[in-house]
Amino acid sequence: MMIKIFNLRFPTIEHVNSWSLPIISLTCITIALPNIEKDRVDDLFKSVGEGLLYTHLVEKILNKESMYVNIRRATLELWHEVEVNHKWLNNTLERNAYKEKTPRDIITSFAQIAENVLDEFINTSSTNGDHLMENENLPPKVIVANSMYRIAKTIESNNSNIVDEEELFTQLCGMIADILATCFTNIPRAISMRCHESTVIEEREARVAAAIDFLGRTTEIIERLENRRLPNMDHEKMAYIDEWRLHFKRP
Repeated sequence: MMIKIFNLRFPTIEHVNSWSLPIISLTCITIALPNIEKDRVDDLFKSVGEGLLYTHLVEKILNKESMYVNIRRATLELWHEVEVNHKWLNNTLERNAYKEKTPRDIITSFAQIAENVLDEFINTSSTNGDHLMENENLPPKVIVANSMYRIAKTIESNNSNIVDEEELFTQLCGMIADILATCFTNIPRAISMRCHESTVIEEREARVAAAIDFLGRTTEIIERLENRRLPNMDHEKMAYIDEWRLHFKRP
């Protein structure tokens, strides 16, 4: 089941989602859990890094609108911060820093940091008389905070009594896996579009070669997804995580 992310305190900030951003937000919470075996956390982190190679490619090929370009840029910056500096919005993800916190405390701390960023942005915009900017103009920090706030608050609302760290770890890993698997259903279409993007013969040959390489690296993924039951959705809409979320919210 895909994570259902709801609009909460900040409905005035225009918000669309990407495949990669919620994956990274969930990963940040997951790797901060202090009492999970390090090998399991390291395996998750490695798997997410590998998965993001494909989500980024799907987004680059299928999510080309300006609002998604800005989100993709913010997401790449965020993953670099997480992967290289082990930080989220300049806040440490080192597990020792969360040793004295309960699972609920950890979720709440991420939500609070994100809320502070959004509050500052809204207050500054209001003071300057600015209209709250849309996705293509939102600062990366606000895009990242917006995602984390909604995810953390959704987890809190769906788990009235978050006490078991192991259970939370399993739940978060499941959410990450669901988003990755759903995104990967777009890989065959992304490969096909990659082959036909250019009318210049030299460029097309290069793109076909790149697509063949992409296909070789994703063949096993595609084969595993062939038996996955897909919803009755328009193929164009399947490229967007928000369309999946809307589909599953319908009665």
